[in-house]
Amino acid sequence: MRDQLDKAKAKRGVLIALSLGGLAIAIIMAFTFDTGTLDAFRKMNPVYLGFAVAAVFTSWIFSSIAFYVLARIIKTPISLLASGRVYLVGSFFAFITPFGSGLLPTQVYLLSKENLSAGQATAVASARIVTSSWLFAILGLAILITFKSSLPGVIGTNLLLGVILVAVAWSAIALYFVKRPGSAKNMVARILANRLVSSWMKKDLRERLEDKIDREIDHLSSNLKNIISPTNYPALAVVLACEVVAWIALFAVLPLVLFGLGWEGSFATLIFRMFLVFCLIPASPTPGGSGVVEVGFTGLLYDMVPSHIIGLVVLIWRALTYYLMLLIGSLITIRFFTRSIPPQPKASG
Repeated sequence: MRDQLDKAKAKRGVLIALSLGGLAIAIIMAFTFDTGTLDAFRKMNPVYLGFAVAAVFTSWIFSSIAFYVLARIIKTPISLLASGRVYLVGSFFAFITPFGSGLLPTQVYLLSKENLSAGQATAVASARIVTSSWLFAILGLAILITFKSSLPGVIGTNLLLGVILVAVAWSAIALYFVKRPGSAKNMVARILANRLVSSWMKKDLRERLEDKIDREIDHLSSNLKNIISPTNYPALAVVLACEVVAWIALFAVLPLVLFGLGWEGSFATLIFRMFLVFCLIPASPTPGGSGVVEVGFTGLLYDMVPSHIIGLVVLIWRALTYYLMLLIGSLITIRFFTRSIPPQPKASG
């Protein structure tokens, strides 16, 4: 990725994310801050805050284990440390790119650095995204069914349909490569034979590129078939269980923060509104939903939480679920790519 990612764009993404998020939180704090805010902060139960931090790390750990298990399924195991790096650095780039577009390319690249072929890396990263997407859709359905009486059905139904469509789209793409690799190759051939492409790419280069892509499609197809084969159902069940724990831990952060501040309110409504916020993040054009999520989150909490602690809650929740990932992810990214760069010979003279 040192060769594939523009470092200037990465820095710009971090700057935009921090600027938009910081500005949004500052505005929210300006409208909600009073003497009661400081009093609430001083009285906050540190035990609940500690549990919230633990929930964040639990989510990270189990999301990382999913990569570890999937890599073992395709008989190219990677260490738990490498699995954690794939998850954290991938999430870091997802958090600094619009619509989370940096997630899949980054994870594929990092997996390829662990001796997985491009096809294997894409299969593992795609399988994890498909699993997480479907689980999130099922989670939304469970929330709607469980808390139906306290939820605005039309909004919830529309959002759930959107999430399910995304999950179906990912699954359809994966199955397309599994079941119809020949059709995928034909699509590539038609694209490369397009007049616009052929006008600036020489024939021998197009042929070499097509051969390379065809080989990777074959590898991707075979590895996805391997991952979803019946013999690997037990391992896939472990992956699913890891994603369940990761999502539950992530959803637990906000209630723990609120309980630490002495909040008493409708848990059902809170869970549903959290689901709405998590739907907002990947749909936001700003990096990591910066600015959009903070403002949207404030609106969703406005009639549930005392006004003087809304800004404080947004700040703590966003710090734990977003800015902490930016910090840890950036440190791991810097360390990884610094160690990956070969030492430059000193100029003689």
